[in-house]
Parts: sequence; structure tokens; C-alpha cells
Amino acid sequence: MSKSGRYKKPSWKSQYSEHDFRGGGDTRKVSFKSHRNQYKKDNRDWASAARSHLHDEDIDMGGSSGGGRTFNKKHFKGKRGGRSDSPVPNYKKRRLLEGPMSWFRITLPFGNKYEKSFVLRTLLEKIEPLPLWPIMWSVNGTTATFYVDEYKVAEKLQDLDRQIQMPDGFKLIIRVHNGVPNFDANNEVKEKIKATMAKRYNAANKALDLTKFHADPDLQDCFCALFKPIVFLMVLDIISEHIPELEAINLFDNKIANLSYLKKTNEKVPHLKILHVGNNKFRDISMLDPFIGLPITDIVLNGNPLCSKYKDQEAYIGEVRKRFPKVMKLDGVDLPPPISFDICEEVPLPPNQQTFLCNQEGESIVRQFLEQYFLIFDTENRQPLLQAYNESALFSMTMSYPYGQRDKSASWLNWYTTDNRNVLKVSDSDRRQKLLKQGQLAVVSFLQDMPLTKHDIHSFTVDLSVYTPQMLCLTVTGMFKELKTGHKVPPVRAFFRTLVIVPAGSGFCIANETLHITNATDEQAKNFFKTVISTPVSSPVAPRAVPDAATTQQMVAAMSEQSGMNLDWSRKCLEETQWDFTRALSAFADAQKRGLIPPEAFVK
Repeated sequence: MSKSGRYKKPSWKSQYSEHDFRGGGDTRKVSFKSHRNQYKKDNRDWASAARSHLHDEDIDMGGSSGGGRTFNKKHFKGKRGGRSDSPVPNYKKRRLLEGPMSWFRITLPFGNKYEKSFVLRTLLEKIEPLPLWPIMWSVNGTTATFYVDEYKVAEKLQDLDRQIQMPDGFKLIIRVHNGVPNFDANNEVKEKIKATMAKRYNAANKALDLTKFHADPDLQDCFCALFKPIVFLMVLDIISEHIPELEAINLFDNKIANLSYLKKTNEKVPHLKILHVGNNKFRDISMLDPFIGLPITDIVLNGNPLCSKYKDQEAYIGEVRKRFPKVMKLDGVDLPPPISFDICEEVPLPPNQQTFLCNQEGESIVRQFLEQYFLIFDTENRQPLLQAYNESALFSMTMSYPYGQRDKSASWLNWYTTDNRNVLKVSDSDRRQKLLKQGQLAVVSFLQDMPLTKHDIHSFTVDLSVYTPQMLCLTVTGMFKELKTGHKVPPVRAFFRTLVIVPAGSGFCIANETLHITNATDEQAKNFFKTVISTPVSSPVAPRAVPDAATTQQMVAAMSEQSGMNLDWSRKCLEETQWDFTRALSAFADAQKRGLIPPEAFVK
């Protein structure tokens, strides 16, 4: 049985008796082609070798009787070492160059006079045991053309030039050149690809075999090579649409060298466990990075140039497991289990927290400080923030765009670009020093020049990581919109602040701050200002004095009556809002809407 996808020998019974254009009675036609100054000189040896065959064009002078002779034009110069009337020309064949993709165009002058099946059968008999995979057979005028993807096959075909005598006596001319066929992306081709993939899919194993995909017999009239990005992306789209449950894929022998253009592979093949990409052209293992995050347990890479880079097997395994930590079989060999923590069962991560406090004693300080800070920041006059910064405070700002958001629809961060102190972007030490704001006057002056803002306090996340009597270190993230920018819809930004706060007199101030600004993602923007926020006060709120015992008792009772909470939770709500009854009611309504109040708060 012939190899799958290989050209099969058809039965051959017909004989050729027709005369080609060389026949015409006793009349012989001779045509000469001038090649003077046709090609420019090239200092590159490989280019000269690739073109030298063009100077060896043969001129057919034979008739249909089969006794005709072929002559090389250069024979008439008498410099080739043979007689000018020798029936077998003595010329030096050019050397075939192996290109990076090893694709070759086979040209058969006067090949239109013979049936395709007869020509391919004849060539296959001459090059056996090598296989013949003819791709995109076409006839243009008197010339037949097809492509092969193996250097040894192309070299053998070149050696057969004028070595095969056809039934009419003509010795078949075979021209071999480096060349890759063109791909025509249309609906008809896509349907052929889809049908071929369906034929190669094993539903029982959820496995798709795309080995040497371009050589499939059903695709030989079109060029569907997977090393073409447009073809590979089309195949992934078909997988995503029709076989999203795919668990194994075989990409052997497709001459793939680069996959860095792939995006969102995890969404296309989320269940992929077996990935065989052997006998391709990968030179670095980073070409497999688009598959990171998939549950790969079995991978085959042998036959790729990257394998020769690793002399140490342990280093090779380590590089693979950096990307695919669950791999248990590499190149068909079972691997030892990866070193991991001695945990028998997977332990779920704790739930996300909007706020983390390393010390509960710092909660009231952080809450009060941030409320006052952003109330002032969201006004047109930010000068009162002078009291929030230490005299020798340091401040720096960085900015960037979210990954993949540099498109025309995104809001530009032009204002922040000038003062961007990203140390990966700014290498000049003097420039770095200049962009570092030093002293409370310089810091607040810079903040005053920033665009007017409106922060969504309910989007904030606060982490208090250090709390000592001498210092607090906290990070704050959240979203804000820029006001008065000229946009119909104010742009929504995301920020990340790291603050080092130290005691100052009876209060606290910022000694060091870093601010990072970027655009909010689409998901963040959807939740922006979804929670109703009470009208902010235009000036900082001074700490309220704690009422006397009788007053506090009355306020707790009133809070319990209006909220429905018990006395303990009502007192807690009032204490957190510094005994501001209005703020306490507003905070209760907001917390209840967000489902943050536990059921025990209403048990009386």
C-alpha cells in the first residue's frame, strides 16, 4: 500500500502517437535566443549559481521521429570540450541550493504534450525509493509546473534532466529552481481545508493529525502549508469553531519556523494536552510561548534545530517545564515527576479581599487619611495637599498603556508621557534626577498641574503592608476619570499608588510616593461609578469629637431603628464614620446594596 498522501501509480495502457509541435514533415525549425546583457552580474556566489542555469538554455532541433538531437547554444563556441556536432552535449550542470524552507519549483518545458499522470508516474519510477509529492500542478502555454518540498527529491529531479526519453523520442527537460507557491485565501480553499481536517480528526481520541498537511492528496491543487501564518490561523479558527474539545494535535513535518504571531491560543484550544511539533524549523523554544498556560502533558520537539542547542538533557527538560510545568512525556520519553511541594491535595487559594491590613489598628488612620487626600485631590485647588506631604518628600510618576491597547479607539496618555520616569525607558541619570520631584512644594506643584479628576472611591483596593509607630506603607489602586479634556466621554484611567506615611505632629504625612497611571481595561470601565457616591465635600473633613455617653447612646438607638441592625453593629457603623450620623446612614445603604453586611448584624 502506498504511503498516505503520496502520489499513487495509476494503471497505464494508452500509448502516445500524436506529434508535437516539433514534427512537421522534413521541415526543421531552428530558433536562437539571445542572452547578451540579459542578466546583471552579482557578486553573491549563491545568486550566480541560482541563475547560471538560465545561460544553458537548450535548443530543440529534433523531429517527431525520435531521432532528433538537442544542442546547447554554447556548443557552437567550441569551448565546452566536445565536438560541435556531438549528439550528447557536454555541459556543466548548476548546483542546486537548499533554501531555508526547502521548497522547489519544477518546470517541464513542452510538458503540456504529455498527460499529467504519465509524467508523474515516470518521474516517480526514476526517483524511487524517494517519495514524490507534487503540489499545484499547472500548465502555462507549453510549460508544465509543479512544486516539491524535499531537497533530495529536487536534486534527483535535476539530475534527470534530459535523461528520460518520452514515447515520441523527446528527452524530457527538467528545470529546478528554489521557489514557494502562492496561497490564495478564499472560501473554496477554506472549505477544502475544513474537509481535509475532518478526514484527519479522530473523534474518539479528540486528536487531529496535521502531519505534512500541505501534501494531503485532497490539497495538492492548492498550497495549504502550515508555515504560512494565514493558513495556520485559518486552521485554528476552524478548530475553535468546530472542535473546541480538541486534546491532541500533530504538526509533524510542516516546515513551521515561527509561531510568535499567535494570540489567544488558550481560547482557541483550551483543552490541548498533547502537542507534537517535531521535524519542523523551530530554532528557539520561545516559539512555543503562545501555548503557555495550556495543560500540556505530552510534547514532541525532536527534529527541530532548537534541540541541538541543549547538550545537557536536564537543561532541555528544564526549559520545556518552565513553559509547560505539567509535562510528563518529552519526545516520547517518560519524565520523572516535577519537583513540587509535598502537598497531597490541591489547596484552594483564599478568597480575594478588597482591603488587606497587616494590623487592624491602622484601619482608622488609613481610612481617614485617604478620604481627606482624595477629597482635596478631586478639587480644582490642590494646594491644601501641602499639609499631606513631608517637607523633603519624594515623588515620581510612571505611565504605560495596557497590553494590546495602542489602537485608535484608546485614549492617549499624552499628558503623562513627558514626566514618565520609567527607569527602563529613561537611562540618562540626569534625566532621571530631573523627573524625581523633591520637596513638598515641587510635589504639590506637579499635582496641581495634573488634569482635573474624579475618583471612584468604591473602586479602591487598599493594602497596608507595613504598620509601625514610625511608618506606614500602603498601596492604593483604583480608577478615575479626567474632567475638562475636550472629549465627549471623559477618559477612564486606572492608577496604582505606593505611599510611605510617617507621623508628623498630631497627624501623618507622605514621605515617599510613586504613582503609575494607565488606561482602564474594558472590564474595569464597565464597573466604573456603578455604585452611587454621595456628594463629596470640597474641603477636608476635620476629625469629629466623640460625643458624650448620653449622645452616643441616643445616636446608636436611632441608627438601629433606621437601619434595622442591632445595637452593636449600629455603634460600629457610627464609630467608623466618626459619629457622623449622615455619613453612617449613607455608608450603611451602600454596604447593604453591595451585600457586605452579614446576617448577624440584624440579629437583635
